[in-house]
Amino acid sequence: MATLIIASTSPKAGKTAVAAGLAAHFGRDGLSTALSASSNEDAQALARIVSNAEVIKAPTWDADGLRRAAAVISKSAGHVDAVVVEGSTGQTEVDLRLSEEMDGLVVLVAGYGDNVVEAAKPYGDRLAGVIINNVPQYRRHHVETLLASDLSEAGIKLIGWLPESRRLLAPTIQLVAEHLDGSMAVCPENAGRLIDNFLIGGLILDWGPHYFSSQENVGVIVRGDRPDVQLAALQTDSVRALVLTKGIPPIEYVYYEASQRGIPVIVTSGDTHETAARIDTLLPLIRFDHPDKVERMADLIHERLDVDFIMAAVSQPATR
Repeated sequence: MATLIIASTSPKAGKTAVAAGLAAHFGRDGLSTALSASSNEDAQALARIVSNAEVIKAPTWDADGLRRAAAVISKSAGHVDAVVVEGSTGQTEVDLRLSEEMDGLVVLVAGYGDNVVEAAKPYGDRLAGVIINNVPQYRRHHVETLLASDLSEAGIKLIGWLPESRRLLAPTIQLVAEHLDGSMAVCPENAGRLIDNFLIGGLILDWGPHYFSSQENVGVIVRGDRPDVQLAALQTDSVRALVLTKGIPPIEYVYYEASQRGIPVIVTSGDTHETAARIDTLLPLIRFDHPDKVERMADLIHERLDVDFIMAAVSQPATR
């Protein structure tokens, strides 16, 4: 059995998501899996969102603690089928040392646009391959032809690529409410759900329910004094939350319908334009911190990566 160390070329490239998604995918295939991270804080976060893996809390990865961390992970993971370790960001020497201590292989996660060939070369024989993450919709051809050719010429395995996904960048309803300094008027118990898309309930030329069904997992930003638009949004299966602007709480009809459907209603003081502009500033606050995101990443790994290659990589030690 080999240990997979998931490293990345840059912050936000997606190593946490890939590490958690791989552990979840192994669990789906019936493999017992151990998962660890570079700090106890990160390990605790993974334990909250990955249900089918044993999360190992290891010593901090400073210069003196790396060998001890590797020993703790190896000892704790001795009884499982696969070990996935969230490695470093851009610290090749740390990942190499960890791979040598644990006789593991490095999977390098690169964001689309990163110089992945140059970043991958220093790993040498310890590199299993690379994954290109966050590939825009119209850049698939570039990855599968030009970039794949560059990697092949450099002797680097392209394990696959992962597309941009709204689900992986989705905020929870609770985070939206906090970011808007809003109050939860209805169904706060469902504030942990994710919102993938936002729509503005303004001047709608189409039939209301048709418009609000045009996207999935929708948060609707709508004036608090437009209960007609609010009720139209509540008639669809796509809407996950209402954001009422101008500080106006829902009328009784809206409150009842939202309560019956379990849809949270946030009341915020700004107008619709201000609220939409603040929603646009949410992205830096969003983390990979939700079980639904793990499940989505596991699905993408199954669909987009060379899973047979990954399974072969973890089936035997990196060296003999």
